[in-house]
Amino acid sequence: MSDPYATETPTSSSLGSKGAVIVPADDTDLDPVAKAVTVLDTTAGADLVILPKGNADGKWLTYSGVSVGFTTVHAVRRVGVGTTCTVASVDG
Repeated sequence: MSDPYATETPTSSSLGSKGAVIVPADDTDLDPVAKAVTVLDTTAGADLVILPKGNADGKWLTYSGVSVGFTTVHAVRRVGVGTTCTVASVDG
């Protein structure tokens, strides 16, 4: 496969090159911190609870009624257990 982006250095504002489904956990930081998280499925619910990279512990942001494809504008260090939708990290 030809990759026209192979020689570009990734930055915080570039698109992700990796991703993984996230299991929510209130006490465990993502490793690595995700550039963003994106919603994959809302069958079980549509709430997303995140702890942005720069927020102190306990300073969660809750998005209610998210749709598939919704992507956060924050770098994310945790996805909280109050999350009812399926999300994936945007990494790399």
